Amino acid sequence: MDKELLLYNYFSNQLTVEQQHQFEELLKTDIDFKSQFDFENNLKGVIREKENENLKVKLKGFEKEIESATPVRKLPGTNYRKWAMAASIALLVGLGWLGYNNFSGPDYENLYQENFQEYPNTVYAITRGESVESIERKAFTDYELGNYESAIGNFKRIPQSDKKGYVDFYLGLSYLNSGQLDEAKKLLVNTGASNEKFKAETYWYLALIAIKENNKKTAVEYLNELVSQFDYNKDKAQQLLKELN
Repeated sequence: MDKELLLYNYFSNQLTVEQQHQFEELLKTDIDFKSQFDFENNLKGVIREKENENLKVKLKGFEKEIESATPVRKLPGTNYRKWAMAASIALLVGLGWLGYNNFSGPDYENLYQENFQEYPNTVYAITRGESVESIERKAFTDYELGNYESAIGNFKRIPQSDKKGYVDFYLGLSYLNSGQLDEAKKLLVNTGASNEKFKAETYWYLALIAIKENNKKTAVEYLNELVSQFDYNKDKAQQLLKELN
């Protein structure tokens, strides 16, 4: 597995679905990979906030700061300062300083915020005065109240024998609303593959997750599937495709 290629594809929004899984696993299990990602992601933020000439000045100051910094810890075979300098150079050259235009593209966070809306409870009627409050009722009550962490706990407590086909969908959305994107993705992907009723919705929310993660390629794939197969949020999906392209 070429870790540098994974980083390159991430920052140029070209990760395939398989590479996305590898990337996320490395972030969780490889400390050095996570450190390199954090460094380059911070550098990307610097690049985006300055125009070309101002950016050159900013980076010169940034490099001096790195050179004078005392390494916090040693990395295998090198030290953080040298490794960070190499990472910054590789990023600027690989994405093409040359790659500045990649960073002046869509504002992914803004696109996500503009298009994300909480999905309503459309499957479980919560009625007053029920003598016995089931786990499922508790879960959907929490969901409707925006108590997503509690909803997650209750959805997970529903016995497998009592579990309806929509539970994983709402559990996935609970994870998404609480900012746990990896867990949300797993459940929404499974729902899209197994529950035809919510397939359009899963494509929409998986596209938004990809946008949240600056993954243009995956977002476009899900949006194209949504537009070609379903009417759900079709106009919004078409507008998002225009914004991304």
